[in-house]
Amino acid sequence: MAELHGVETIELTQGTVAVSTIRTAVIGLVGTAPDAEAGAIASLQTGSALLDTLLLFSAKKPGVAGNKLLVNAVASKLNAEEPTALAAVADFQDGVLNIALGIDETGKVVSTAAELVTLVNGLATSDITAALPAGGTGLGIVAPFNEKLSGGSDEPYPLNVPVVVAGGISQAKKLGSAGSLPAALADIFDQEGALVVVVRADAGITEEAQRASIIAAVSALENSKSITTYQPRILVATGFTEDDAVAKALEATAAKLRGIAYIDSASMASVQDVVQRRSMFGTRAELLRPRVAQSSEDGAIIYRPYSACAAGLRARIDRQNGWWWSKSNQEIYNILGVEQVDSFSLNDANCTANLLNMDNVSTIMRSDGFRHWGNRLCTSDPQWRFESVRRTADVIEDSIEQTMLEYIDRPLDKQVADDIIGTINSYMRQLKGLGAIFGGKAWLDEELNTEESIASGVLYINYDFGPKSPLEHLVMQVRINNKYAVVELVA
Repeated sequence: MAELHGVETIELTQGTVAVSTIRTAVIGLVGTAPDAEAGAIASLQTGSALLDTLLLFSAKKPGVAGNKLLVNAVASKLNAEEPTALAAVADFQDGVLNIALGIDETGKVVSTAAELVTLVNGLATSDITAALPAGGTGLGIVAPFNEKLSGGSDEPYPLNVPVVVAGGISQAKKLGSAGSLPAALADIFDQEGALVVVVRADAGITEEAQRASIIAAVSALENSKSITTYQPRILVATGFTEDDAVAKALEATAAKLRGIAYIDSASMASVQDVVQRRSMFGTRAELLRPRVAQSSEDGAIIYRPYSACAAGLRARIDRQNGWWWSKSNQEIYNILGVEQVDSFSLNDANCTANLLNMDNVSTIMRSDGFRHWGNRLCTSDPQWRFESVRRTADVIEDSIEQTMLEYIDRPLDKQVADDIIGTINSYMRQLKGLGAIFGGKAWLDEELNTEESIASGVLYINYDFGPKSPLEHLVMQVRINNKYAVVELVA
């Protein structure tokens, strides 16, 4: 190695790295919007109405791909040795519709617009169609031209494809006003200008067809990260999770995405029915009982499923307080009432709201506005029954996993092990400083890290953390103390 008279800098790749916390307040919303805008078809208008040569070319399919299509019409060339009239011919290759216009013995173009329409539409493999304008006969002789189609646009909300709607309902105008999605988005944005991943389902004619299309759209949420870069963590299918099959599908998808599914109860469902249904679900579902009252466009009071409002509320609490906060006892904006009033008293263990909560069902109570009341998921496991604890675990696990990509395929030695442990411990200190957890730490597993495992390229690292449960039950102990009276009397 040559000697250097100067300074040499070598960049080292060892060391800890910062863990970036995943985005938690991403809502996944599934529903219908039968009046959603379709994609626009690219088109081309060429020729002259006065000369009766006006032609309308259109792509066969809507979408921006149609804007790349080209129509190239040129005059055929005479054979110099044996000049004869030639009929128009056409072919379509690589997005170009080539038309050789017919000519007579003198080389003059004789093809009419009407002839070209018949010629183009007779091509089986072409992506372009042709037509005459209304009232046109197409008897005029067409002049050569070379023009592109334009105006094509993709469908803004294609079926079963995740689409991001961020910040406000104005971005969702292309969904139209029919179906479940427009109203559900309005409910979400009443609570928070959240980031919502929307999947539009086909509006089925029969109940069975509708169920199948909603379940298919729920499954499409799993593709959200690869398509939109956002992974939904709060999952709702407002208006459809009263159906057990849809609710279970949403819960299963929530498990795959490390999210929580908000499940609505049927209109006017009894307390007993809701509690019995709760046993169907587990650690990835929160069951909601009442429907919320809102004003329709014509001023009538209507009752809507609560899940979209609850999702917006969850996103708002994530932003305002943190993902480790419960949404219970937080105000729900812009609702006029509830379809069923569950009796509530802060110190009554037998009020309906408390009984529902103890059976892992969330409800709504009224105190300085309407408030979400309930911390629990549907599971009977006391370790994972609180939504805030489940979400804390999800955030920590996903955030650390994503950061570990930095270390994969590095040499497996003490340096890389120390770096990983240091990275995790630094993140735990950061979360403790935020007040998100009580603490946490990482360490090497002494039993599982053997000569064989290390030789196989496997490293075992353990970590733990202490999540913060919500203060669900506050016990105040009070007694009478007559010493205060004695002190006053003898003073």
